Amino acid sequence: MTGASPDSRVVSFEPEAKDEALVAAAMARLTADFEKVEFVLDQESRRFLKLDGPIDKFFNLTRAQLVADPDAWRQSVPAFDSAATADMRIELKRDKFIVRTVRATGSDGRMRFLRASFSLLEAQGRTLVAGSVVELESEGETQQPWAAARNAVEEAHEGVAVTDAAGCYLYLNREHVEIFGYSSADELIGKSWRTLYLEEDAQRIEQTVFPELTTKGRWRGRLQAKRKDGSLFQEALLLTLLPSGGLVCNCRDATEQVELAGRLDKAESLFRLFLNTLSTGVTIRNLRGDYEFVNAATAKFIALQQNARGGPTKLADCLREEKVFTYWGAVDQRVGKTGAAERFDFPLSWGGRDWILYVEKLPLRISSSDVTHVCTLIQDVTEQRRLQAQTSETARRLDEYLVMQREFISMVSHEFRTPLTAIQGLQYLMDRGLKESTVSPPTAMPRWIALQGEALQTLRYLVDQVVLLNRIESLASAVPLAVPLHECLLRLLKDVATSLDTPRLKWRLDVPREYIAQIHEPQLRALVNNLISNGLKYSSGDVTVTVRIHEANWSLAVADVGRGVPLADQAKLFRPFYRASNIGSVPGTGLGLAIVQRCVAFHRGTVGLESREGLGSIFTITLPQVLPEHNDQLPYLERLQTTAPFLT
Repeated sequence: MTGASPDSRVVSFEPEAKDEALVAAAMARLTADFEKVEFVLDQESRRFLKLDGPIDKFFNLTRAQLVADPDAWRQSVPAFDSAATADMRIELKRDKFIVRTVRATGSDGRMRFLRASFSLLEAQGRTLVAGSVVELESEGETQQPWAAARNAVEEAHEGVAVTDAAGCYLYLNREHVEIFGYSSADELIGKSWRTLYLEEDAQRIEQTVFPELTTKGRWRGRLQAKRKDGSLFQEALLLTLLPSGGLVCNCRDATEQVELAGRLDKAESLFRLFLNTLSTGVTIRNLRGDYEFVNAATAKFIALQQNARGGPTKLADCLREEKVFTYWGAVDQRVGKTGAAERFDFPLSWGGRDWILYVEKLPLRISSSDVTHVCTLIQDVTEQRRLQAQTSETARRLDEYLVMQREFISMVSHEFRTPLTAIQGLQYLMDRGLKESTVSPPTAMPRWIALQGEALQTLRYLVDQVVLLNRIESLASAVPLAVPLHECLLRLLKDVATSLDTPRLKWRLDVPREYIAQIHEPQLRALVNNLISNGLKYSSGDVTVTVRIHEANWSLAVADVGRGVPLADQAKLFRPFYRASNIGSVPGTGLGLAIVQRCVAFHRGTVGLESREGLGSIFTITLPQVLPEHNDQLPYLERLQTTAPFLT
């Protein structure tokens, strides 16, 4: 053996004759250590021209079995590996050379990792497949990608299956087997896919799914499938056509999703039905300007203009192209940009008449944190705005009339008081002169003077009551004060009792001395005085005042044992100048209860009446401890109507 110079990178060997036996032995040992199956197969006749190697050790079958059926080796290969090599012939025809790594169980029961190489050759007009199969020591680096792919398919959370061109299963992963209620893939290997469907469903699949699958190479959808126990379920399925004509099936149980979709569809249908029954117009528009929903009320409104123009127009085009809606489109973009709702009145001429529309633009976020759509709510408020304007004008005029009335009453009362005071003075002088005169007057003169005095006193009382009523009605902006209620009422009742000739007034104050209530004391005084005065005037016995606390309210009840109020008169009792039909000759103005009602209305309270003719009456005033804000613009007449609910 000769070698090259020390720095040479190429070393050549020239074996001597005595070494040939050693080389032969080494090569024999090498061949023994790396056993392999070698073969040459005529592709057309499927006949082996050469077949050498440890066939039984690799595939657990005899040479004769493999010669009889060149595909018999698949019996020793797991289903996954068999399915993965289903298209091997087609790939070999296309690529001329392929390498496959598979697992196989040999005659000794051990599973080996094998690498098979195949070459497609053309020789003497014949197509030959030449190949070899060698054992790998382990999965090793070569096997890692293959093992990862196999494990991923086996552990996938969706069913995976592979069929051959005849539609029989070559492989099913664990999830696929469990979805259909089987315990092992062996129960389905070699069986047709039709096993998993009712016959009528299988026919429908062949008629509708397979044509599309053949054309496009893929089909996705939902089918009704059958479990092993015969129960049916909804299957979400993806079919992929293999070059060999087989199929790859990816599936999952979609029963819950189908039920959920059904509920959502039902809810959406109900919601659309609801929106279409609304008299309010509703549209939903994306920010590109496309209308995705328009309810029936909007369509009806637009149809007015379509009919007026004499020709049909697409609804979305009408909403987009009409000049009157151009402003709405600009608002949509602003709402989409700011994310804030906008509301406005929109006057327009449409369909041959004038309208006032109240428009609300609401931002919608559909599957996004940003605004994607704008919902528009449209209400015809033409008549409402007309009535509001009319009501406002009526209220304005009423306020003017009330102001004029108060001014007139104030002026007349003042003008009445001046001559009335003079007349009362003259009457006093006449009465005094009559008493001091030494000349005998006519017999009836003293009586005439007395009647004149009573009439003047009644007139003066009437003027004072009118002035008081006018003053109370002008106190709408008065400010109530927080005062100790017990002390205030006690003072008022003592003042009334002191003015009486006989002690006919009794009271009971069930109010803690520290109880504070918001009141306007001048009005409360007028209220108490008039209720007690009425009771004393029409009662043959005592008048009793009772005050109690009721959570956030307090009440004052005035009870008498007089003639009572006839039922027919009770509904009119609080009208100014109205008096009950059974008062007889008792003098009065008919303004006392009107003043009471005005005072109660100011305090946001209520009046209750219990009365039986011939037995007496109980007037109960209920007032809040803390009054609400007085700037709530509640109409004065409405406040009056709510003070005495028994009247309605």
